[in-house]
Amino acid sequence: MGDMEMIEERFERLKSVEDDKDSFIQDLIGKLKGTEAALENERNEVQCERVLSRVYQQEAQENEKKLLEQQRERAKMSFVSVLIDGDCMNFNHDLVKKGQGGGHEAARLLKRAAVDSVRKLKPDAPANIQVKVRIYANVKGLAKAYRDASILADVMELDAFIQGFNMEDGLCDFVDAGSGKECSDEKLRAVFNQDILDVHCYHIIFGGSADNGYARLLGPHTGSKDITLLEGRPFAQELAALASTFSTTSFPDVFRTTDLPRRRVSFATTPPRTPAQNYAAAAKSVPPPSSWSSTASGSMAGPSPNGIRLKSNVALNAKGQRVDLPLQFSYSDVIALKKEKFCNMYHIRGECTYSRCEYKHGTHLTGPKLQALRYIARMSPCPVGLACRDESCICGHRCMKNSCTDAHCWFRDMHGIDTTPV
Repeated sequence: MGDMEMIEERFERLKSVEDDKDSFIQDLIGKLKGTEAALENERNEVQCERVLSRVYQQEAQENEKKLLEQQRERAKMSFVSVLIDGDCMNFNHDLVKKGQGGGHEAARLLKRAAVDSVRKLKPDAPANIQVKVRIYANVKGLAKAYRDASILADVMELDAFIQGFNMEDGLCDFVDAGSGKECSDEKLRAVFNQDILDVHCYHIIFGGSADNGYARLLGPHTGSKDITLLEGRPFAQELAALASTFSTTSFPDVFRTTDLPRRRVSFATTPPRTPAQNYAAAAKSVPPPSSWSSTASGSMAGPSPNGIRLKSNVALNAKGQRVDLPLQFSYSDVIALKKEKFCNMYHIRGECTYSRCEYKHGTHLTGPKLQALRYIARMSPCPVGLACRDESCICGHRCMKNSCTDAHCWFRDMHGIDTTPV
């Protein structure tokens, strides 16, 4: 091989090396450009994330401010709801006897006791929390019960107490729910269901301790930390079973812990009109008897021809206990007469000694309607009980519920009576 060939061969080898070097450099340059582009993209993304982060942070700060403001506003509007069945939660007699002044005092005591109770249960309660008090009752029946217990001299005196209660605070309401059965119950249920969903309602204090019916209302909320059961008279059986799942309290300075006393009088001297058991709820606890068309028998079975006076003599069983003989009437008449509020004394005994009677007089009832009114009158227990020998007594001498389990039943020892006259 000549020199020229060797030179050319070496040149070709060098040329190949240079080509490889140039290719390698081109590859490096390409990768570097790709890396720079990726880096630029990452830089742009980081910048965008920083901008978004600042935006989110600002929004978070603004939302936190709004939340705090909402919490402050909610705290301003937070309230404790005190719901009371006034038919079974009776105010202490010393408050009721003070009239309007007692009403003012009762409202103050009740609000103070409610706040103290909630703060013990929830120490972080808002400092300025409001208290809404709503009491529903059959006012006429309640007034009569206080009068019959010799706490008030006249049924009109309860009005002064209620006026004082309502005037003490704009959020304190003592409302006459009417005398229909379950009127108070329905009002309380409606307000309870509304308050339990209200975000501003901080806590509910529920007072209806003597009424088993509220167990169905409270049952779905078993274990709630936002409900306190208020006990006046001892909890009814079904409520007692639920009480352990709620916080419970009592306000002895405000509400009675026992039944209202019952005045025992002789019908021969002072014939009282028939009170409604539990001041308006007697009917809802008494189921219809198995037969409404029993044929009356015995000397007290029916009225005399004028439809007013009872015949003489008193039916007794083998033990010498007073027996209420069967009546012949229609249950539809019972329902209708309850709504119309007839005076039992006037229509059954033919006279009413009350100068300001609140019940209907007019034409005397006769026939099945009179018998239906007698049944209504028997829903209230005779003060004398099974020993009664008053021929004109229109009250009941036995509990009409087939299997009564109410520990506070007004008929007390008048259960399981032999009704066979001898």
